[in-house]
Amino acid sequence: MSGMMVLTLIKTGDRRAWRGWSRTAEHAALEAGDAKVLAWARAQESYGWFYAGEMTTAIDTARAAQTVPCVGAALAAALEMRAHAARGDGGNARAALTEAERFLDALPETDRTASAFGYGESQLRFHAGSAFTLLRDLPAALEATARALELCAPGDYTDWALSRLDRAQCFAWADPDTGLGYAAETITALTGPQRQGIIADRARRLLGALSPAQLTSPLAREFADLVQA
Repeated sequence: MSGMMVLTLIKTGDRRAWRGWSRTAEHAALEAGDAKVLAWARAQESYGWFYAGEMTTAIDTARAAQTVPCVGAALAAALEMRAHAARGDGGNARAALTEAERFLDALPETDRTASAFGYGESQLRFHAGSAFTLLRDLPAALEATARALELCAPGDYTDWALSRLDRAQCFAWADPDTGLGYAAETITALTGPQRQGIIADRARRLLGALSPAQLTSPLAREFADLVQA
């Protein structure tokens, strides 16, 4: 329950709250002596540090979760990959992807589901797409995000939206209007509460990657108003 609270509060961007629940989750797992649950709890924490912009802490926490083959280890390796990519470290990012794939391959079929308690290929491709976008490896990013969207479970609006926003970023590097149009379609498909937190932050990062001249375009101003709303 504590781990689920962490996951929920990360999505809303409430850092103080998810940190408190993360400590509770880790303490409960330690008291239970369950290494797999502990790995899962630490993976959720690394997820939070990543979205808080604390990449060194995200990497350290993710590595601490990779002690036994399990869902938490697979998720943690994928988050480590994204954190390395955010720092521009392509070598370590790709090494972490290899580890994530190894952990995923070792999971029983019952654990290879796209859910809070499982880890499936759709989630790994979403995480890989995010990492490759951060590294500006456009062919790899577009391939990974396309696969992520193909596999994305109905109703999983978070991974769906973030994968599309990564694609929008790739499109925007070549043609800002194409990227912004795709991003606007993504945001308008969500309800107001769904847009909040990490999805809104990702949309703002897309705007932040535009040049001052590009930000003056009508489409950029409309998208900025949409994100602000």
